[in-house]
Amino acid sequence: MIDINKIRIQIEQKRDALLSKIGRLKRDDPFAQTDRSLIVEPGTDASALFGHEQVVVLENKLRDELKEVERALTKIKKKTYGVCEKCGKQIDLARLMAKPTAIYCLRDEREIEKKKR
Repeated sequence: MIDINKIRIQIEQKRDALLSKIGRLKRDDPFAQTDRSLIVEPGTDASALFGHEQVVVLENKLRDELKEVERALTKIKKKTYGVCEKCGKQIDLARLMAKPTAIYCLRDEREIEKKKR
């Protein structure tokens, strides 16, 4: 039996951690206090530009994770959490415990990954 409240709390904690990481990244961005138009200007410090690019890549990755988390929280509110979006069957509890943001059962996830290759 799925303990939705326990999973919801776990997912909310992950959301809070992601938001915190995104905030830290923005503060640590070398261009946080600089006009972004300077990125293309000659003479821009290469290490600052590299640092900014790293921040952008990491922030995008964290934002993608945040979308997954928000989607899971929405599914919990709509009472559709734990149902595969492809086949409509219940997602195995072990899979949800391992990846609380899963939207596909393991069989369908493998099929989707196989098609991506």
